Amino acid sequence: MGHNGMQSGDRTDFTEARCGDRKVRLKWHELRRFADDPPFKRKNLRTGLAMGASLEVDIRALACGQFVCLHDPILENETTGKGPVAQADAASVSRLQMRASHESPLLLDELVKIIRTEPTHPSALLQLDLKGEVDTAAERAFAATLQGGAQGFVLSAYDWDMVTRVGGGVSGLALGYDPTEDVALGDADVLRIVREKAPEADWIYLRRDFVRASYERGNQLVARLRGSGHQVDCWTIDHGTPDDAADLVAAMMAGCDQVTTNTAAVWANTNLN
Repeated sequence: MGHNGMQSGDRTDFTEARCGDRKVRLKWHELRRFADDPPFKRKNLRTGLAMGASLEVDIRALACGQFVCLHDPILENETTGKGPVAQADAASVSRLQMRASHESPLLLDELVKIIRTEPTHPSALLQLDLKGEVDTAAERAFAATLQGGAQGFVLSAYDWDMVTRVGGGVSGLALGYDPTEDVALGDADVLRIVREKAPEADWIYLRRDFVRASYERGNQLVARLRGSGHQVDCWTIDHGTPDDAADLVAAMMAGCDQVTTNTAAVWANTNLN
């Protein structure tokens, strides 16, 4: 018996879930394979890159212009530090420990170095989910960090204007948009706001309850977004209840390209037929 009840003979490729002849890519939310994995763990980053997985980290700008992989706006929520993340610098953050893993926080500079220097499957994809504000110095630092090798990265946020301002000039960088905060989450609202505000977005991120409701109404929202050149991610579906499994199957049947989850290793070994 292995982690979270997995058997020794179970699949160790945690990149996709399957139901009959349908399959969907699994994106490791905050680099987690299992629900109890610490967030932003370097070992999981390396494992996922070598496996060709779709991965996600949150990034926040520091006072020095560099970025750190943290979700929350204050250090004490995830690290041994105190105060706003935006007021810390890279040197001081590097001396802290993550509360869940006891590793130092992962800086974007280090993350990019790992991807460029260690074994990475050509199918690997890494989403950088932008949190908080970004000033001009941070914009320049972001572009400099990814200069010459942004293929395989996606920069995303709720704020499409910020996404294009920070990442629009970075060659090879894909851009993603989550319309959740801009629409009332009706099908027509999503299609309209994406068409008007973010027609060039490579990825559109849709909440799980909306994807399932749209699918069960017989609407073709996901297909229409994909037909307009967008890839679609459904977030966040973790293994647990029959309703979770129904949401995952609905995302598959609706045609989503990937599903965000904290339990990729479990979904990859779940019989959804």
